[in-house]
Amino acid sequence: MRCQHVSKPILFMSFIKHHLSHIYIIVKVLIFALCSFVFAASLQAEQVLPKNDTSLLDQTLLAKSTFEVADRSEDRAAFLRAERTLWQMDYQELAKTIESLNHYPLTPYLLEKKLNDNIRLSDKPMIEAFLTQYEGTPLERSLRRNWLRYLSRRDKPADFIRFYKPTSDAKLACTFIQYQIRQGIEPEKLFSKIAELWTVGKSQPKACDSIFKVWMDAGNLTDDVILARIQKAADGGKHTLIPYLTTLLSVDKKYLADLWHKTRRDPSFVRNTKRFINRYPEVESEIMAYGLSRLIWRDQNLALKVVKSAERKMSFSDEQKAKIYGRFGIKLAIDNHKEAQTYLLKADEVGSDSEVTRWHLAHLLRQQDWASIILLVENLNPQSVSSNAYQYWLARAYEQLDRKDEAKVLYEQLSSQRHYYGFLASAQLGQPYHLEHQPVKVDADMVKNIIAMDSSQRAYELKQLGRYHEARLEWRHTQRQLDDEAKLATSVIASAWDWHDQAIFTFSREGYLNDVKRRFPTAHEDIITREAQRNKIEPEWAFAIARRESSFMSDAVSSANARGLMQILPSTAKYLEKKRVTSRQLLDVETNAKIGNKYLRYLMNKLDNNTILATASYNAGWRRVKQWLPEEEALEADIWVELIPFKETRNYVKAVMAYKQIYHAQLVDKIDLDSQLIASPSKVFTEFIETDIPVSL
Repeated sequence: MRCQHVSKPILFMSFIKHHLSHIYIIVKVLIFALCSFVFAASLQAEQVLPKNDTSLLDQTLLAKSTFEVADRSEDRAAFLRAERTLWQMDYQELAKTIESLNHYPLTPYLLEKKLNDNIRLSDKPMIEAFLTQYEGTPLERSLRRNWLRYLSRRDKPADFIRFYKPTSDAKLACTFIQYQIRQGIEPEKLFSKIAELWTVGKSQPKACDSIFKVWMDAGNLTDDVILARIQKAADGGKHTLIPYLTTLLSVDKKYLADLWHKTRRDPSFVRNTKRFINRYPEVESEIMAYGLSRLIWRDQNLALKVVKSAERKMSFSDEQKAKIYGRFGIKLAIDNHKEAQTYLLKADEVGSDSEVTRWHLAHLLRQQDWASIILLVENLNPQSVSSNAYQYWLARAYEQLDRKDEAKVLYEQLSSQRHYYGFLASAQLGQPYHLEHQPVKVDADMVKNIIAMDSSQRAYELKQLGRYHEARLEWRHTQRQLDDEAKLATSVIASAWDWHDQAIFTFSREGYLNDVKRRFPTAHEDIITREAQRNKIEPEWAFAIARRESSFMSDAVSSANARGLMQILPSTAKYLEKKRVTSRQLLDVETNAKIGNKYLRYLMNKLDNNTILATASYNAGWRRVKQWLPEEEALEADIWVELIPFKETRNYVKAVMAYKQIYHAQLVDKIDLDSQLIASPSKVFTEFIETDIPVSL
């Protein structure tokens, strides 16, 4: 078989000369696959994409054919048939099948699956050829991992070392080091890597035991190293590991492990400060700081009592004080406790923590202490004081104290920007808002070359097959091969392919946020609008929710098992539909949009048609949001949002309201974003600043 388009098959020639004919058939399959992609890419460049166009143009000015990929529906169907019967094929049949697929981009996935199916040592030449050709691609990862596991089971040190690449798989990493030692590498050269593997907050695989023993026998297991691992196990790791680690400590330090373990299990353990005997004060103070930082969230009164006792007995570092006072200040501010200001000020004295400062502002907002707000903001470091949030609240404070000219200057600066506080500022002024739409300009030849790349072709076909996870892996591989300008071009391509989540994520990663049309697409417009109107929901709000929840990724699944476009939990779907809705059904756009909008209506009914409260409830639950309502008197909406206890929900509400304004501009005001002309003030944020959050509903 002759390959005109790729040079790498020559790597196989020596192999061909020295192996049996049936192996040649396998290699023939591989060679054919290796040739097919560059050849197919060149065909795409010749047949689909325009030539000799190097001008910088917006997507809307480029010919649609620039972004099109050849119709492969017949080959796609043939690929699926081949995939279903792959287990029945021998390599000769596979070779014929591949030849019949007409250079279909996903052919390598058939080879990868066949090689993975029943790995044998005699497969080494083919596996090596495949891994060499597809090095760094998603195709490589699974096969390399399974091949290494096979070599480990067969105890083949030389081959394992040869094929190994750094991995997050601790078992493989430990096996690699073990084999290096067996092959004669001096253990001392590997001790730093072994230390990294040992000093983690969880148990490691048994495959690591032998290298850990070599490392320990060389005297590397000091009490400081053991205590570092105990701290990791206690603070966010597996605390059940601590009893074992305790046995490794020197006798006079075992009590420290006991303190860590008992404080981890129950932070109220620190209430008896006599348990801290001041033998190793630096470690004991770290344990106490950890315990107090957790106790304040469980038992406020006890924590306030214990911290005073601990301050008298222990010498905390500034870092530990900042941790303790910061956590105390935040929790007490959330609860509107009389001691909140004390601890917020103490935290500010010993350290700088953006979240503590933000809660200091929120606490003053609750008190509506405008003079103190001005003092707080004006004394922040220049980087902090220039942030949109602090500029907005400084303007609000000036306005409340009748310093209207100063307020107007800040509002006008903010109102020219597209974000939550910018929209708020324009509403405060009663002036038109700004969207700052500046679409990315793309080079037509660059687009052509990106689409023609092998991984781009594979990504497109995987997307067409609904294999979105694999498609994203291939697309990210494409992007890793590109410079920053070309990466932005992939956003334009993804948008043209209606692959909106990939366009949105790439714009975010690359820091280009002004391509408003592509960052805020009206994806699935007919479906979302129909379901919103059916439930008497503003379509722009439904779009904003979907944009925030999934970036229009229809197969999105959260760690809590929320699914699909609007991230619906199966339990929520069952409650609303009065029947079981499968997880798979929730990945269907129509089903998800139907239930998502139905849920928005349910929340609006629960919360007196208050969109702000319903938005918070979509993220945190309506029962919890009712607990966050003001205690004594109604609060202006912008102040209440700053007092939402959960950072995620607070940021969620701000984002959704800003997104709602952007979608309102597109769907309701029908604004031509390219014209940059917006004649009227923000309806969304005018209503927002006129809304008060009530004491109860």
